[in-house]
Amino acid sequence: MRKNTKIENQLLEMIQPRIQVIENKFSLGEALTDQDVNTLLMKSAFNHINHLDQRLDEVAADVAQLRMDFFGLEGKFLELEGRFHLLVSRFIVLEGRFQVLEDKFIVLEGRFQVLEGRFHDLEGRFIVLEGRFHELERRFYELENRFYSLEGKFQTLEARFISFEARIEATIEKTMKSHIKWTLGLMTFSLTLFKIIDLVVHN
Repeated sequence: MRKNTKIENQLLEMIQPRIQVIENKFSLGEALTDQDVNTLLMKSAFNHINHLDQRLDEVAADVAQLRMDFFGLEGKFLELEGRFHLLVSRFIVLEGRFQVLEDKFIVLEGRFQVLEGRFHDLEGRFIVLEGRFHELERRFYELENRFYSLEGKFQTLEARFISFEARIEATIEKTMKSHIKWTLGLMTFSLTLFKIIDLVVHN
């Protein structure tokens, strides 16, 4: 803060008694001389100077505060600049890693395209095999139907064969019984004839 000089103090001390006289004259309603007016103007000038001194002190304090704020902001700026450089370094590292990942992605994309081509090839082969399977399935059902048809015919033929076998057995049995009867009859007739002949011969 700026202090008043000795000259200003001396001048204020010199005019202070005169100021009191002028104030008394003014309160009594007496007329003021030019010297009184000049003295009042001088006091007003000193008051104005003191007011300007106060304003100057306030401005100086504001400037000092602004300098402190500036230094604080400068420190924060340096801190931000350091952080920015750190972020730039990290960005460069990330950019390198991204490039590596991009290269790996390109390799994987190529492998994927190869696998996609193989998949489409296998899909085409699967469609062909599926068509062949459906054809074989259709032929299998046809053979199955023919088999069931033949099985039905076989069962019918088997039934007819069993019936024919039973008829043959019955015919053979009947024939054998008839043959046995004729054989026994011939044997009886032969024995009777032999006895007759034997009796005729002995008599």
